[in-house]
Amino acid sequence: MPEELLTVEDIAKLYKVSRWQARDSVVKSEGFPLIAPGTTWKKPRWLASDVRQFLRRSSHKSRTPA
Repeated sequence: MPEELLTVEDIAKLYKVSRWQARDSVVKSEGFPLIAPGTTWKKPRWLASDVRQFLRRSSHKSRTPA
């Protein structure tokens, strides 16, 4: 079964931000996963498992006291 792919719109929904914020900020964040093999920046897709793992890591870091 092929891996689920996410679009910029999907990522915007996950992060509860606008499509433009997802495109210009979220996907360019340090450590954000690379686009999925076989996709291009013209029509990028990300592996859902990688994005969810990144989201869990980043939300965990934000709750950790400095």
